[in-house]
Amino acid sequence: MPANLTPEYIKLEEQYRAAREPNEKLVLLREMLRVIPKHKGTDHMQGDLRRRISKLEDTIQQQRKKGGGRDLFHVPREGVGQVLFAGVPNSGKSSLLARVTNATPQVAEYPFTTHQPLPGMLPFEDVQIQLIDVPPLSRDYTETALFNAYRICHLVLLVADLTAPDPVDTVLECIGLLEEHLIEIVPHAVERSDGSLSRVEKQALILANKCDVEGAGGAPLQSLREAFGDSYRILPCSAATGEGLADLGTILFETLRIVRVYTKKPGKKFERDQPFVLPAGATVEDVARAIHKDIAASLRFVRLWGSGKHEGINASREHVVADGDVLEIHA
Repeated sequence: MPANLTPEYIKLEEQYRAAREPNEKLVLLREMLRVIPKHKGTDHMQGDLRRRISKLEDTIQQQRKKGGGRDLFHVPREGVGQVLFAGVPNSGKSSLLARVTNATPQVAEYPFTTHQPLPGMLPFEDVQIQLIDVPPLSRDYTETALFNAYRICHLVLLVADLTAPDPVDTVLECIGLLEEHLIEIVPHAVERSDGSLSRVEKQALILANKCDVEGAGGAPLQSLREAFGDSYRILPCSAATGEGLADLGTILFETLRIVRVYTKKPGKKFERDQPFVLPAGATVEDVARAIHKDIAASLRFVRLWGSGKHEGINASREHVVADGDVLEIHA
């Protein structure tokens, strides 16, 4: 029985043959197994793919043990969200990081001054958001670990250089390179329903950098808006002057779709402390569980203050909390 392989599978197979890094090969093999037509004609191929995946997983695991498991592009998450810059060489990623955080990246006019990830913390009210500068996206730089960093971050900031000959092309190049590594840049990240183990979706915003340069805020910015304005939020800004960056923390916090919830002890005056941070849509029970699983199990009732709308009302386990809510938990 013929295999009748799809063009998508054939393309993935070509990418697999060209891949050199074990992690990249593993991602591609998993995707090949996902998209291969499922019928008797491909039973043997499916089995072979599973064997190769298993063997490669063992090889990678052994390499990690031998090398201490160090991933040069892994940055432990801090704050309420991890956000990675993405841009072509000299788009201004490092300058943007230096402008909005306390990080001190090397900044120069020549490309590829960033060799390793450099994190910085962007304050937003009583929490912080982690921003990370990484090497630029380019076909001259194909380190698989770099793309793995994008796979696990919460949000991507696409940096467009408004002084480039074609700012739209620079954004498309970044999106294309990420797509080749099975990272799909989308306006709104959603839960995938196809069971893919390797393809991921990442929500993105576009920072239109260097808007302070004469003429950059005209035709170049308009071209970006025409190409991406219906799909992505575009923030004109300048790493040199700070223009347009004052509200970046607010924008990122809203885009991350998280809420801060505070707690108070029964009968005590509320004292603002570090909040519990949960995904938007979290319930009272989720907050209790974040405090401790035993509290969630023994929860009797909760009083809630929040957003100027509620003043010590009783709230059920299923009540969806809002950013800034204060809970008095009785367990």
